[in-house]
Amino acid sequence: MKNSFVIRIGLAMAVIILIIFAACSKSKSTDVTFTGTYYGSLGSGLYSEADTIAITSGGSSAVTMVSKTANGSYSINGATSGTSLSIPSQSVFIASLDGTYTVSGSGSLGGSTIVINYVFISPSNSTSNWTFTGTRR
Repeated sequence: MKNSFVIRIGLAMAVIILIIFAACSKSKSTDVTFTGTYYGSLGSGLYSEADTIAITSGGSSAVTMVSKTANGSYSINGATSGTSLSIPSQSVFIASLDGTYTVSGSGSLGGSTIVINYVFISPSNSTSNWTFTGTRR
């Protein structure tokens, strides 16, 4: 009789511990907020210029990035997943260059630092690779 009482108490304690453990352990969220203004530089090869990118949410995982450099500004659409950014191929008009470019790329966010790698294809089909590195303040 005494042993069955001890066993029941032990089982009850085990159940309570499992309930507490289940209530306390929550999965970590991998949601990352890309929205904000990033200050940094845009570069290709030996060329680099100051750039500011403002990222706003377009709902769910969609984002819009507005890049402003000394040479003008342009807007690019993308999508986020965790700490990754993807930029599907799209046409972007760049007024300062008076042309429509095909742009695609990818990026990642680590803390408050973002790195975006772009591929720009000019109206004459010339391809150039650009990287933006910036920090959100």
